Amino acid sequence: MKLFKRILTSPVIMVTLAASVVLLVLEVEELRESHSGITHTAPIWSSDRVAQVETIFAALNMETLDVPVERIGSGGALTSLGNDLVLMTHEGGFFEVGGEESKRLDIEAPPNGWSAMLDFESSNPDYNFAHYFFRYNDVDVVDDQLIVSFTEWVEGENCYRTAISTAPLQGASAETASIKAEDWTLLFGTEPCLAPNSEGRAIQGHMAGGRFRVDANGTLYLAAGDYAQDGIYAPVPLSQIPDQMYGKVIAVDLATGDSRIVSQGHSNMQGIALDQDGKLWTVEHGRRGGDELNLIREGEDYGWPQVSLGTRYNKLPLPDTLDYGRHPDFQLPAYSWLPSVAVSSLMYVDDFHPAWDGDLIAGSLAGNSLFRIRTNGESILFAERIPLGLRIRYVHQHGDELALWTDQQKVVRLTVGEFDPSFQFAVSKIGDLGLSGRKASAVETALDGCAECHGFGVLPSTSAPSLGEVFGRQIAGLTDFDYSQSLSEVGGKWTRDQLVAFLDNPQSIAAETSMPDPSLDDPEVVNAIVDILISLREQAE
Repeated sequence: MKLFKRILTSPVIMVTLAASVVLLVLEVEELRESHSGITHTAPIWSSDRVAQVETIFAALNMETLDVPVERIGSGGALTSLGNDLVLMTHEGGFFEVGGEESKRLDIEAPPNGWSAMLDFESSNPDYNFAHYFFRYNDVDVVDDQLIVSFTEWVEGENCYRTAISTAPLQGASAETASIKAEDWTLLFGTEPCLAPNSEGRAIQGHMAGGRFRVDANGTLYLAAGDYAQDGIYAPVPLSQIPDQMYGKVIAVDLATGDSRIVSQGHSNMQGIALDQDGKLWTVEHGRRGGDELNLIREGEDYGWPQVSLGTRYNKLPLPDTLDYGRHPDFQLPAYSWLPSVAVSSLMYVDDFHPAWDGDLIAGSLAGNSLFRIRTNGESILFAERIPLGLRIRYVHQHGDELALWTDQQKVVRLTVGEFDPSFQFAVSKIGDLGLSGRKASAVETALDGCAECHGFGVLPSTSAPSLGEVFGRQIAGLTDFDYSQSLSEVGGKWTRDQLVAFLDNPQSIAAETSMPDPSLDDPEVVNAIVDILISLREQAE
């Protein structure tokens, strides 16, 4: 039984992208929300910005923190500096975000040629520079140095590339760290430097990828995106040209800056992770379908854009694809999402929860979810979707918590909590009702059905309204849920008679509700459930 099922009203907007529509101000990841066919629940918060999320093996306590971002756009990353959780925004602001408020740090981002790019733009007004896509992509702390990847406009050459710079920390904490622009050293830049596009966006910066991980030997693995130089938005797919460092996984020596190409045939890799065995995994965006999780093997070609498990946004096959909807002749993905979820980040989790340790955690933008991915050697056992109702840009483990950075400019911190025991309390109340064994069993079965969507306590959840205080609550009264119009128009509070009527026939209370008839034909069972809901309210008080 799905009592008071949440009505999701966000429309699924079908957008056709043709060659003439390359100037849309939404980034491709955001368009995934329209094409995915997925609807999502919004986060449900208590007054102190805390929620609880239930997953299969762990309950997660969820806290959020707003961070001020000045320039429109999205991107950025999280890292740990000692005991401090540090956020780098897409515009290059650094914040300590492990407490109750964000604190701006005395760290300047590495120079990215921003002013020179604006000067070029002012002298060349025919170019369309999408400033919100020109961003800093990833950050990490390794061997007492801060490492940042970003899209760089190269002054004097009037071209752009993905760059990696480092700056010494000298044992500083987040509070004491002081890094100025001149303290940064450029370690690496992708080659060749790319001329701005004369048609469409001058720089497709949201397709830069730019995530990286560093192994125990001091090798940095960079997931270098193709900047949409893919045969769709630009005529030549760079990912299939061996000496072009775009659409490639690149190994960079942290000590020398020397580099080599590890694999090719990639699109926009938004996540990269090393597991406990040293295997390298990446996640990347397809288009309309075909987001991928890849196990990276030295020297392999992953096929983009000659093969994909998706289509263009206008529903046509990719140009010059070898096989429509299949993935022949190239290295297969370990896992693929259809429809696309705009998979956005990747990390290996350890010492968090016994049922999670050793798994990969991926974020998603259009999917508004985390995915907990269990690997089995080189294959995938499952991918558990955990809806959070937020566009998750980055995932990072900070000590015993998981930290997320979202496109809503919120840092989300997840810690292991305890499952709400209210369901067990509800079941225990059956014994107080004086029912026969058969009727008691029918009531417990009905409560199991309720639990598919609803919690039985007062803690907020991300899936459906909690039933712990439904008796006496304003009908359609939770502000963070989208109810059907007919239920919203009922008015008043849930009384015993209304609850009985709703369980007997939901449409008798709200004609347009999507709550299906729970097929509870026994009035004694219905009244027993309402008795238990009233007991839950009394328990909460």
